[in-house]
Amino acid sequence: MYPLALYKVMKNLRENIFKKILNADMSFFFGKQYGEILSRTTNDIEAFKSAMILIGVDFFTQLFTVIAMVGVLIYRDWKLFLIFLFATPLFAISFNYFGEKRKKYSQRVQESAGEYTQFINQLLYGLETIKLFNKEKILSVFVSINERFFKNQRKNALYDVFFLSSIEIASYLAAGGIIFYGGVRIINGELTTGDLFSFLSALLILVNSSQILQRGLIQIKAVNPVIERIKFLLDIPQEKEDGIEFKGLKEKIEYKNVSLKINENKILEDVNVLIRKGQKVGIIGQTGSGKSSFVKLLYGVFRSYEGKILLDDTDLKEYNIKTVRDKIAVITQDVFIFNDTIENNLKIAKPDATEEEIINALKKAKADFVFKLKDTVKTVIGERGSSLSGGERQRLAIARIFLKNPDIIIIDEGTSALDEETEKYVMEEIYSHFHDKTILIIAHRLKTLEKCDMFIVFENGKVKEIRGSLNVKDSTRS
Repeated sequence: MYPLALYKVMKNLRENIFKKILNADMSFFFGKQYGEILSRTTNDIEAFKSAMILIGVDFFTQLFTVIAMVGVLIYRDWKLFLIFLFATPLFAISFNYFGEKRKKYSQRVQESAGEYTQFINQLLYGLETIKLFNKEKILSVFVSINERFFKNQRKNALYDVFFLSSIEIASYLAAGGIIFYGGVRIINGELTTGDLFSFLSALLILVNSSQILQRGLIQIKAVNPVIERIKFLLDIPQEKEDGIEFKGLKEKIEYKNVSLKINENKILEDVNVLIRKGQKVGIIGQTGSGKSSFVKLLYGVFRSYEGKILLDDTDLKEYNIKTVRDKIAVITQDVFIFNDTIENNLKIAKPDATEEEIINALKKAKADFVFKLKDTVKTVIGERGSSLSGGERQRLAIARIFLKNPDIIIIDEGTSALDEETEKYVMEEIYSHFHDKTILIIAHRLKTLEKCDMFIVFENGKVKEIRGSLNVKDSTRS
């Protein structure tokens, strides 16, 4: 039953970690390597399970056996047992020394596994680009990572072997001393041959059980770093979902003296902007000027800003962030698609969407390619939508906003992969369908912004200018 119980623990552990990641405060991920987090959720949990199976039933069985055999040996001949006790300092020294070594290299093995997983993850996502460059250089980096992984695994295994060997040596020394002293006592008539063999038989059981028990204790030390790495995931800071319920935008969005720093880098500085409900706002600026950070503040990617962001007359930090996100839809250049059907990829915007609503949303997003597929909306589109083009993925993302029907729409280069004709059609649908909603648009193509009635120009993290029309100079900024 023990393995079955352990698998239940593993199931619950995986679920808890997934929930922790899903509800994580986004600032936790800044500067983190996703491959390392992936390794902790896979390799470390597997290592923990393997260690628990090894420790598990055997550990407690052998502990009981050791205690029982010690009692038997003392009862049979306490003088011979004293000789065995002289070997216990050797056992203790071996346990402490090799236990620390195993702990050290167990941690390094897990770190190497994380590095390995991260690199393979990067390779798979960037394979198309990598093939255009020097593959030998990529291979040399991998060989170096793999070599470190191998060396750490080798040292971890060697110290395990050295530990077992030292226990064997200490056991043989103790057994040799017992046989010698027992032989002397047989000659002197203090002990029979049968008594000596009986004692040695019980001693053999004790030594065997002690080895397994000490190996289990060593394994406990070795699994400590793994537990720490898993605990790191269970301690991920969580977003707070308390606060006022946001029921929808009534009057305005207002940024008051808003500044933002990430890892001591100043991203936004003293931003003051007033956006009225229903306005269509074009956001212009060179790459790195702060445009995306400006809109990401609205849906809580960054929470540690200074100043105030008012939705109507209440600061964003006072709202329950989940209720704010329920009223906001975002289309970005990098579309989130998971390996499932088109239907399920759309239903993350509205889980109870009807077939008619899904079809209407696809039509408005000019995603008519879906109807030409063999299984239409039931088509599985692969990891990250690998079976679709960039433009097709963006059209699915646009279809989601028609399903969600939000109060605030943010388009951050969300039409960049569309041709001009498709983009024009889609934007017309967005302006028409959401005519009374507030729309914020970041785009490099100025035609995308033509129908905006307000323009915010960013430069070096500051609002350089706010005006009501475009001009030719904007083509160098966008």
